[in-house]
Amino acid sequence: MPGKSTRVARVGNGEIRPMKESVRNVLSDKTVGGVMRLEQLAYFVAAADAGSISAAAQRLELSQPAVSAALRSLEEEVGGQLFRRGNQGIRLTPLGRLTYEDARKILGLVSGIRARGAEAGTEGVARVCAQPLLSFHLTGTIVLPFKALYPNINVFMRNVPNTGIVAELASGRSNIAVTLVALGLKIQEQARNLGCEIVPLYTDERWLFIGAGHPLARKERLTPEDLGTLRIAYYSHGADCVSGLYAPHFAGEYRLANREDILDLVLRNEAVFIQARRMFRHDYRVAKGMIVEKEIPLPDIDHSAPIAAIRAPELSPAERLLWEYLPAHFAAGL
Repeated sequence: MPGKSTRVARVGNGEIRPMKESVRNVLSDKTVGGVMRLEQLAYFVAAADAGSISAAAQRLELSQPAVSAALRSLEEEVGGQLFRRGNQGIRLTPLGRLTYEDARKILGLVSGIRARGAEAGTEGVARVCAQPLLSFHLTGTIVLPFKALYPNINVFMRNVPNTGIVAELASGRSNIAVTLVALGLKIQEQARNLGCEIVPLYTDERWLFIGAGHPLARKERLTPEDLGTLRIAYYSHGADCVSGLYAPHFAGEYRLANREDILDLVLRNEAVFIQARRMFRHDYRVAKGMIVEKEIPLPDIDHSAPIAAIRAPELSPAERLLWEYLPAHFAAGL
């Protein structure tokens, strides 16, 4: 638990800096989520280390009301009280202590990214591969924000089925992979045998996606009997995951090679699609209400969809920056 006398912050490269410099130079008011901001996390850490909001405001060269407002907004975001306020200053609540540790990690990761970016000159190429739907998701949520930080780094994204991820890394065509660690695939074992490093990013959950014009789309909750009236569409190269888990519960199936053919069937109300919810909801057809999501009514099946990043043993300076950015991005809860 932080003490009141703490006046330094350890950044990602191991350097110790004064808190004010760490906060002001590392953060520069960048967002880490839909509403949560890096500055909120920085003010929170500064207040916890200083033991009072007024002392933190002085170190940050900000007004106390501005810091207090940022902390209140952060508490709304995390859904609970972070500090106990009293005449002797502020103390972290149990939720505050957990948030403090996570916030320090996030700030350290961002600091390390920027420090290494300066050392590398922020130029070069990062070669990345992902399965088709993941690559679509990553373009908007990873590649574009990363390019905003490092405009001179070109990110080359290749679509590769899960079954080809390790071969792609072994060939050197890509040096970083972001993959759904699908059931029945020995991706992790194969990658480690190649000398690759694997880092979990987050765990998504599989949901069912159905055309908005389908009669069942208006139903609040589907039943197992409803599934028995539907056909499921999925990637032919990922059949070992989807068919083994879900296909037996449906009236029929379509095995297709690409995403657009699958979604065309969904929009025609000829089939439904099961996919990682958080990942697929970025598709414009979901955003526009053309396709709607439904919880899968099969409680005996584990619907978790773990997403991991895998790196080859050797990375370019640009790829190292992207590799560091990935866990920082997902650690922030994006």
